[in-house]
Amino acid sequence: MEVCPVDCIHSDDAQEMYFIDPDECIDCGACESVCPVNAIYYEEDTPEEWQEYLALNAAYFKK
Repeated sequence: MEVCPVDCIHSDDAQEMYFIDPDECIDCGACESVCPVNAIYYEEDTPEEWQEYLALNAAYFKK
């Protein structure tokens, strides 16, 4: 999270994953190389096996 220049990566104690706020993200890619599970993609490049996480990420910010 420290690598993000706009602080758009969020989480809380109840979550097992981190979330990227698409409205705040500037697509700089700084987080890609430090992601411990290599799960950061541009939405249109997200592999099929990670597609379910797009909805989870969107739901997190609809709270």
